[in-house]
Amino acid sequence: MQRDRTIFHPDYKPEPYWWEAARPSTDYSTNLPRETEIFVIGSGYSGLSAALELAKEGRSVTVVDALTFGEAASSRNGGGVSAGVNIGKGISGGPGQSYRSDSLLNGLLSESAAAFEFISTLIQREGIECHFEKRGRFVGAVTPDHFNAMKEKAETLNRTIQVGAKIIPKVDQRREIGSDFYYGGMTIERAGKLHPALLHKGMLNACHRAGVTLCAHCRVEQIGGSIGKFQIQTTKGDCRAEQVIVATNGYTGDLTPKLRRRIVPISSQIIATEEIPEDLALELIPNGRTISESPRVTSYYRLLPGDRRVMYGGRARFENVHPDVSATLLYQMMTERWPQLRGVRITHSWSGFVAMTVDALPHMGQEDGLYYCTGCNGSGVAMMTHLGRQVAQRILQDGQPVSAYENLDFQTVPVPFYTGNPWFLPIIGNYYRYLDNRERRHAAR
Repeated sequence: MQRDRTIFHPDYKPEPYWWEAARPSTDYSTNLPRETEIFVIGSGYSGLSAALELAKEGRSVTVVDALTFGEAASSRNGGGVSAGVNIGKGISGGPGQSYRSDSLLNGLLSESAAAFEFISTLIQREGIECHFEKRGRFVGAVTPDHFNAMKEKAETLNRTIQVGAKIIPKVDQRREIGSDFYYGGMTIERAGKLHPALLHKGMLNACHRAGVTLCAHCRVEQIGGSIGKFQIQTTKGDCRAEQVIVATNGYTGDLTPKLRRRIVPISSQIIATEEIPEDLALELIPNGRTISESPRVTSYYRLLPGDRRVMYGGRARFENVHPDVSATLLYQMMTERWPQLRGVRITHSWSGFVAMTVDALPHMGQEDGLYYCTGCNGSGVAMMTHLGRQVAQRILQDGQPVSAYENLDFQTVPVPFYTGNPWFLPIIGNYYRYLDNRERRHAAR
């Protein structure tokens, strides 16, 4: 693939834009203790949230990470924060998807709304400066059929969790986005955006203040024993623990093979642009919302803090590719939606793994005595933070159920001999992209 180097800024970096303000670090990293009450594997949002909740209740907690703190998805995502907009297949408003039972749907949506409120509370309580702005979201409909499906979704969201959903016909969509790419859409007032790496840094600082033991570059190699007497072997020594929480999400590996077979790690790629004129930025997203879409293979985008740069993310490829390759493809997608950005240069390009599940829902529970929460499905900022806290609450309540997400059947990926390597993604992903393109061509005719 030949790349147009003129789209890259002279200071272009193949790494997350977010790292300019909060680079992954080993701050607070210490030696692994010989024993701890709660052993948390993974220092992302869910792991730190669980650790913070437990430490504030006086528990001895240790968090380990195979990488540097903040090196994985918690500092690589798009920073969108939603309340129920992306809950599973039941109300997505996309193609070929049906509603779940009312009772289950209401429970999931209510808890998703609680997740949005919890992250707001956490940020305020811990004094985390992360550019958190509750400016809402616009979901673009890529076909008229998708737009019609959004009407029912908006009614369900407003009836269940009062998110302030409103249908925007195509004739009015320029009030929300400076683009004619969509056939109308839906706005959600109860949504926001933040700086994900600064959120992670703030949570790490809070855990340190609460007395959590933090150990970076500490890969767990084996877990033996059972509840109350786990024996954990790591690259930095052994540790005994009463409870273990697995909070590895899209980076789940061979340590927990049963869990790994239930999630599909998908690379999500993102670019950031150089600064653009203020009037152009205001034209692109007049109300400063985050933007997402209705197709099977979706994109998400927003203005970065300061409202002068664009961040655009999506599935440029269905395998992990060099940032330069994904940058070129994402640039084409971005300028298809916003032709006025042609000539604006890319300063950063990066990717991270999200954990997708068969039912497109997050899950939490217990497997072989190990607690887990996983399956952010690309919308994990609020939900993973919330579910980490919920896992902690379940431990504090001696295993009593605390979440609607514990009652879901967590299916194994229905691919023969699947062990965690998503070799089939390019096949399925490109087929979905073909269906999306066919529907859009049909709508254009």
